[in-house]
This record gives sequence, structure tokens and C-alpha cells, in this order.
Amino acid sequence: MRRSGLLLHPTSLPGVSGVGSIGAPAREFIRFLAASRQSVWQMLPLVPTDDGGCPYNSTSAMASNARLIDIADLCGADYLLLQKDELADAPIPDRQDRAAFAMSREWKNRKLDLALERMKSGKQPVHESLRSEFSAFCKSEAGWLNDYALFDTLQCRLEEGPLWTNWPKGLRDRDPKALKEAQIKYADDIEKRCFAQFIFHKQWKALRAMAAENHVKIMGDVPIFVSHNSVDVWCHRDLFELDEKGFPGSVAGVPPDYFAKEGQLWGNPLYNWKALAKTGYGWWIDRLKALNQLVDIVRIDHFRGFEAFWSVLATEKTAINGHWVKGPGMDFFKAVAKALPDLEIIAEDLGITTPAVDALRKDAGFPGMRVLQFGFPLDDANDHHALHMHTQDSVVYCGTHDNDTTVGWYLSLNEEQRDRVRRYLSIDGNEIAWQLMRAAESSVAELCILTVQDLLSLDSSARMNVPGIAKGNWSWRMTDALPGWIADRLRDMTEVYGRADWQQKRASADAAK
Repeated sequence: MRRSGLLLHPTSLPGVSGVGSIGAPAREFIRFLAASRQSVWQMLPLVPTDDGGCPYNSTSAMASNARLIDIADLCGADYLLLQKDELADAPIPDRQDRAAFAMSREWKNRKLDLALERMKSGKQPVHESLRSEFSAFCKSEAGWLNDYALFDTLQCRLEEGPLWTNWPKGLRDRDPKALKEAQIKYADDIEKRCFAQFIFHKQWKALRAMAAENHVKIMGDVPIFVSHNSVDVWCHRDLFELDEKGFPGSVAGVPPDYFAKEGQLWGNPLYNWKALAKTGYGWWIDRLKALNQLVDIVRIDHFRGFEAFWSVLATEKTAINGHWVKGPGMDFFKAVAKALPDLEIIAEDLGITTPAVDALRKDAGFPGMRVLQFGFPLDDANDHHALHMHTQDSVVYCGTHDNDTTVGWYLSLNEEQRDRVRRYLSIDGNEIAWQLMRAAESSVAELCILTVQDLLSLDSSARMNVPGIAKGNWSWRMTDALPGWIADRLRDMTEVYGRADWQQKRASADAAK
């Protein structure tokens, strides 16, 4: 089944208060996807982020990013928690094409606090309904919600700072008495965080329903590793390689590769895979179940780490001096398949791969990823990223969120390399973004994912992330909704290469019911 979709994180949508939301801007984007015959919306992890916006360094693997809440929707009939004139003080960032994460957090938190008070004191039927829904949500999600709300509160309130390893011993080591005292002391703060998660899930449920109505599947992203300074590590120290005070002796990273000459020292704690195996990989399965409540397809980031992961001493300054350690392999994916038999998974198998990694992916039955930018300048005509080497069990990209935009990539090549690209694709290079996107759509790969930056033919200034660079990433935003002519052009290209047929058949079947 040939499909096509777009990669865009919700923070990159246009809208007020500095960050895109899952309200009107997201609904408009789904309408664009439907109009252009796209059937997949891929996004980055939906987890909470700091003010730098990196979704791969979160304080929770289970919670969602409250900055994505649409405050304007809280004025609607489903909520009646705010008045439209109360949104007039929405901050305006200096640059509309860049996310202002701190600005958005502060403003949205103030409005959410007001909304919570009105829900609790409101007499209208909708408020009574919301109170009931909120109570039910807190009960159903208690397995992760209570710990997350307490952890996030303690990070903000404790004078020892946000690092849990610096907290008083009772809280650091999760002494039941210390936890109970903190829950009582900070009850209001905890409730606010639970409320924000409730509102996100309620809005997200409505958005996902709209996506389904338009035959659009949402692809989420699950990083293999979690942050050391996260509620997950704080609550489950036995599942990670840590010392008695909670510090890791070795951390995760990747060796030198295409993106970084010194490798990438991520700093995440390593899993205690033996301990996880004894639980039937319960924490991981809970994590995937939580994500599956939000998305239809899961992209597992750094898939190769399940075959073998790069271990680096925590004292190292770079990732060069590491070594490979065997991961859980097929035993893990058998447990996942048993617990979540219908979960659609895509393996991010980029970087340094081996026959063993490829064999694991095939044994698990997951498609891998092919990136056209990596297939040039054709120094190796047998590179599996080259268009003529693609296979059906793969997802093709011009570039991912870690790559430059197609225009930026092309401009970075020397003239000899550009000439190889032009000769290989039989193009003139004058519309390189659309010409490379057309090549991607023509691939035999069953799924093709394009980026909005390429639809707009943007240069390197619109790049989402530069691996190995700590600052300045994740902030690119659209300034306006995508115009209709782009939808028309994308729809034509999608139909020409047979990636819209399934949607047309689905629509016909729905009409016949």
C-alpha cells in the first residue's frame, strides 16, 4: 500500500503566543493534508520540553507537552473556561518564524491556572462535565500522571534545584513519608499540572478524531533513551545502570558519523536490560501503550540501539572513546508484539548499521528509513539510500528533521557534486526541492514522507535540527498556513506516483456505506 505524508512538528505551526498549537492551526494543517492526498502526519516526540524546545531531552516519556494546548479553544462551547477578550494579552514574539518557548509557557500557564479555577467553581453543565472528565482522567492515567506532576512540581519548588540527584535524600530516594509530605504541601501545584495534561489529552483526542475522519494517520516518535533528569529514571532507578546515589557510570551516544566527527555524546543513562527483561519489559510496553493512545504509527528513534548501543564513560568529553554493548534484540520486540499486536512501527535505522541491525529489523517486520540526501553524491552506487537501491519495506525521505533542507543541502554541495545530482535525476536543479521530492515520491518505498520546509523551498535558515549542536535548534515555524497551490501541486505529484489510490478507495468505500 503506497502512501505519502508530511513531517511537521506541532510547535512549527503558525498561531499566537509564540508556539504552534493543536487547535485551529493543527486543524487547518489536517485539511491541507486531506486536500493534497497525504495520509500520514509525522511529528517529533510530543513530550514536555524545556525552554530550548528539544523533544529528545524530556523530563517524562509518558507526559505530553502542555505548550501545545490551544488556549483559544478554551473559550469554545466545549469548555467555556475563558473569554475571548482575555486572550488579548497574548505575547507577540520578535520573529514569527521562530518559536518562543519560554514566552509561550509563561502565558499559557497563566491562562490554564485561570481555566482550572473556573472549572472548579463553575456552575454550568459543561463545567460539571469537565470536572467529571478530569477526575476520570486522573484515575485512568494515575500510573504515570501522579509521579510526573509531583516530579515537575519539585523541580520548580525545591531550593536544591531541578536535578533530582541534588534533592534531600528522602525525596531523592523516594521515601514514602517524604513523598506523602510533598504531595500534601504542593497539592495545588500538582493539580495544575494534572489539569494541563487533561486539557492536552482532551484537545488531542478531538484532533486525532478529525485526522481519522480525513483518513490521515498520525506518526509519533519514541526516542530509545530517556533523560537522566526525568521522572522515569527517578521512579525506576532499578531499570537503569546507576550507582547508589543515582548517577550513571556510562552514558549513551553514537560514534563519529555523517553528522558529527567526534560522535554525539547524548549523556542518557543506559538501560539495565536484564532487569527490564525480568519484568517482561513492562516499563517499555507501558511507554508504547501510552504513545499508542495518541498516535497510529510509532517511529522508534535509534533502532540500532536495540541490537547494540554505544556506551561511553560518563567522564568522557566526547563520544569517540566508547564501545558497543549488545542490546535486548528480538526478545524485546517479541514482547512488544505480544502486548501490542496491532501497533504499526517504523525503525529509524540511520547512522552506523550492520548486517545484524538489518537482520533484527527484518525479523521484527519493520520498515527502515531511506534518505535521498545520503544517496548522493553517489560515491557508492550500491548505497541503500540511493534511489535505485530502495526496497518496498522502507520509508523514503529527502531529508529528516536532522538533515538540512533540500535547498540548503544542495547549495552546500560543490559544483561537481551538484552535477552528479542533476545527471542522476535528469533535472536542471532550478527547483531542487520539488525535483528531489518528486524523486522521493517515485521510489518503490511504500511510504514517502516530505517536509513542509521543502514544500516551501526554504534554505538552511529553516532547518529544524543540527545534530551535535546544543543551541538554536527546534525553533523553526511557519508564518502562515500553506497556500492552496501547494496542495494542488503536491496532490498531483502524489496521484501520479500512485500514493493517493488507497485514500480514494477508502473514500469511495465510506460513501457506499
